[in-house]
Amino acid sequence: MADSGNRNARLADEWAIRDTLARYWRGVDRRDVDLVASTYHPGAYDDHGYYKGPVDGFLETLAPGVWGFFENTQHMSGHIAVDLDPSDRDLARVESYAEAHHIRTLSADEGGGKQDLVYGLRYVDRFSRVDGIWRIAHRVCTWDWSRVDPVGGIPLPESYFRGHHGHDDPVFKHPVEEGRPASAEDLIAKQACLDTLARYARGVDRCDPELVLSTYHPDAYDDHGGYQGDARGFVEWVQPTVMDTFSCTMHKLGNCLIVIKDGRAFAETYATAHHVLGHVLGDDPAGDRAPSDMIMGVRYIDELEDRGDGWKIADRRMSFEWERTVEIGSQVEYPGFSRGQRDGSDPVLKGKKGLAPVPANLSRVADRAEIYACLVRYCRGVDRRDREMIRSTYHADAYDDHGSYQGDLEGFLDFVEKEVYARFRTTMHKLGQALIEFDDDDPAVATAETYAVCHHVTADGGLDVSDSVMGIRYLDRFERRQGKGGPAEWRIADRQLRWEWIRQDSLTALDPEWTPGLASSEDPIFSI
Repeated sequence: MADSGNRNARLADEWAIRDTLARYWRGVDRRDVDLVASTYHPGAYDDHGYYKGPVDGFLETLAPGVWGFFENTQHMSGHIAVDLDPSDRDLARVESYAEAHHIRTLSADEGGGKQDLVYGLRYVDRFSRVDGIWRIAHRVCTWDWSRVDPVGGIPLPESYFRGHHGHDDPVFKHPVEEGRPASAEDLIAKQACLDTLARYARGVDRCDPELVLSTYHPDAYDDHGGYQGDARGFVEWVQPTVMDTFSCTMHKLGNCLIVIKDGRAFAETYATAHHVLGHVLGDDPAGDRAPSDMIMGVRYIDELEDRGDGWKIADRRMSFEWERTVEIGSQVEYPGFSRGQRDGSDPVLKGKKGLAPVPANLSRVADRAEIYACLVRYCRGVDRRDREMIRSTYHADAYDDHGSYQGDLEGFLDFVEKEVYARFRTTMHKLGQALIEFDDDDPAVATAETYAVCHHVTADGGLDVSDSVMGIRYLDRFERRQGKGGPAEWRIADRQLRWEWIRQDSLTALDPEWTPGLASSEDPIFSI
């Protein structure tokens, strides 16, 4: 029981820390300096590249240096690794992958129009708990890449809601929590809501209208900009508008802040939605057309309820933060790679049709957290080039199908060193949602579908020049096995990679005075 109690307490601490980070990003993007300040301890240290010093000084830079210069920002998190200090449960080391968008209008001298300054970065934080509340005590932003994107190309009607700056935004009608660990009941509810949001994305991207509908209550209301009405009407709208129009969609979820109050769940979820037209030149019946991706940065502002059949969406409002259409080049099939399928044959729709059961108890929520932590550790191992860390995420007899490589674990590790590390200056494997389902017959077996966007940066003469980007899903079979002389652990037993889209980005130079991410054990994550 003591081990179970420690496991549950660790789970509650991890959620509290992630919620604090989500409130930080909400504060920055909604321009609420008090909310940003509430996520730091007084006297905390912050290194944001352009500013290094006490957090009060950083807070003073936001109004003139960020909010006064950029018309809009969206700080989209990827996965968050929480490493609690084993010797002091009031301390934690936290690494958050993120993509930060900064949109501004160019002057006439600059050519006019709008641009988006995009950074790929990681927040390397030391958290501490004081008076029961988790806050940031020390922060170093590490910068992995940057680029400048054009903005626009999609004239959205006025019916599409734009996020507000300040407390006029709808999220400020949601209840507010501080960084205190939640109750067991609330943790179970939060996980169930997170699963519902992930099943929604699976349903849209795999073109399964009934799966989408299963995430709503029958009388739910949805405002999607182009549609406002009940859930059934939304599904009837989204099938021809999205599922039947695009050759690929990928709704990658990011930071998600869920508050449970009075039997309702209030959720704000950041997402990047990709909508690809055309896979290969020549397959367009209207003529050869370069494939394009209509990309939207959005927020889902949801209320969910459990009416006896699981937590489902009762009210959904979409907030559109930025959008653009970009040509992404020929989506030629890579030898050995498998694509995600949209005709019902994708592996995630076999058997259960993607209907994940609501977690019955806190133990299953903790299992999900341990599987997620394994997925996150894999990314750190690859990006920091730590062979042993990658190995720790697989069982010794695991099989890996990575497209260009199919085989056993040791062969895969050799492949990564020769084909990835030798070619790229750095990589960034940024995870989105992970939908984890447990085997009905074997409690020590689970499957996981994890969205990811993978960056592979090349350099010439010491300067970054390009980024090979892939939108993928990891389809994993996890098994919990007893280790040699140690506890049973969840690790990958079988991995399949499904790719959704690819593109090549041109990069801009990072400021040499800022703290760079390092593809080695010298990275700041290992020293905080």
